[in-house]
Amino acid sequence: MMGTKDGYFDLFGDNLIHGIISTVLITLTCWTLFVDNLQGIYSIIFSLVIIAQIWLAARFKSLHENVIKKLQDSEKEKHHMTYYDEITKLPNERYLLKKIKDNLTSNTSEKAVLVLEIERLSTIKSSLGSFYTDRMLQMVADRLQKNLPNDYLIGKLREDQFLLLLENQNDHSRIEKLCRELQDLMKSPFLIQHFSINVNINIGIAFYPEDAGSAEDLIHFAQFAMDEARKIPEHFAYYRPSMSQERAEKITLENDLYTAIQDNQLVLHYQPQLELKTNEMISMEALVRWKHPEKGWITPLDFIPIAEESGLIVPIGKWVLETACRQTKELQELIGQPVRVAVNLSIRQLFHENFVQVVRDILKETELPPEYLQLEITESMTMDTSYMMPILNQLKETGVTIAMDDFGKGYSSLSYLKDLPIDCLKIDREFVRNIEQTNSEPIVDLIISMSKHLNLKVVAEGVETMEQLEYLLNSECDTIQGYLISKPIPFCNIAKNLKRLREERKNLQFRTHANYYGLIKEVFN
Repeated sequence: MMGTKDGYFDLFGDNLIHGIISTVLITLTCWTLFVDNLQGIYSIIFSLVIIAQIWLAARFKSLHENVIKKLQDSEKEKHHMTYYDEITKLPNERYLLKKIKDNLTSNTSEKAVLVLEIERLSTIKSSLGSFYTDRMLQMVADRLQKNLPNDYLIGKLREDQFLLLLENQNDHSRIEKLCRELQDLMKSPFLIQHFSINVNINIGIAFYPEDAGSAEDLIHFAQFAMDEARKIPEHFAYYRPSMSQERAEKITLENDLYTAIQDNQLVLHYQPQLELKTNEMISMEALVRWKHPEKGWITPLDFIPIAEESGLIVPIGKWVLETACRQTKELQELIGQPVRVAVNLSIRQLFHENFVQVVRDILKETELPPEYLQLEITESMTMDTSYMMPILNQLKETGVTIAMDDFGKGYSSLSYLKDLPIDCLKIDREFVRNIEQTNSEPIVDLIISMSKHLNLKVVAEGVETMEQLEYLLNSECDTIQGYLISKPIPFCNIAKNLKRLREERKNLQFRTHANYYGLIKEVFN
């Protein structure tokens, strides 16, 4: 160890000290050669011993202080790595658990735990990389620390989750006000280099001692509530006891869904779309369905969110795309006419590695011409155009068409619609459902008018009544889809029904809308 560069046991320290000591010793040694009596030599030796003792004492004291300081620094670093998040520098889950446990022991006052989830963080990371997500998390932490009271405990849980601990708090109205303030706080885009990243947050809330009596349960129950918050418009939710059972059922369903993919339990149903100008059914939407061996049919509303959260949506999405292309090609050959199929995309699927190449490979393998495949995205997926645009442009280069589904929910800015490489807008079914009410008519008219101006096709979803159909006809909507025409049906029925409609249409004497659409409903329902 002696002489090593770490300085722990280097007796001479640096070269300067070494040089000074050496010079002094050499000088004193030379001087003694000129001393005649022995007493003088002894005096010099004694002086050297005293000097050496003083120097060694000072040096070892310095070494001791240096060792202590390095040990203390090492201990601080170890403590920080153990109890603080490396990216945000906030207290981590281990620290939060310890702090809340200590707090519950020493202070039994009412408390609230809020768990905040950053939506789409994994998608942002897969598309932009760790640098941007790490920087964004740092900026989120900075906003929280600068805008929340000092007595709030702020910490970091999982990669996409933050935690707040509020003391002496059980007032729901104040908590709800805080949740809205937190959501507003995150609305401003995060500007990182040349990217502008928008995020939403979901917030779960649990109370002590009302909901939980331990630190672990308090955090877990707030996370359960956070899962619920994803599904509701407010994007914040309180824990309720039934959530624990729902969580267990959700885990079971996720495991069953994995088995369903392996065992081919998923099937596609198709909902036809009617072109209003030609009265032709030349397009349809592919919709995935799951027939559980014990529970029967499970609705997409129940299993798609689980697939999204778990990542199973990626293999499911690939299977849907491949099956839809293969069956559409088969349908074209059966009925002898072109048919286009629309397939919904998940944001996780869209940003998955090599997705554009996956589309190319599937089109090649199934021999479906790309113009007969329409890929549907949602408005929320286009919030960050900086990294969405390149993917959409690459998809357009393959020859497929792109539709924006559920248009009108409020995310899109009309100013940038013209820049998106899309071909079609699908009016959200909520507007179609309320089309007979005066407050919905202007919105539908605006969407159709704007689409014409941008040279986009328009599809109205959820058409269920003749009154809705007549209004859309008069408004020059291009295509309709809904239960008035047909509910989603299995592939085995779609070819048979299209053939029958073509034959019966030839024999129809009175070509009014009423009797023609009555025929369609009879054939498909």
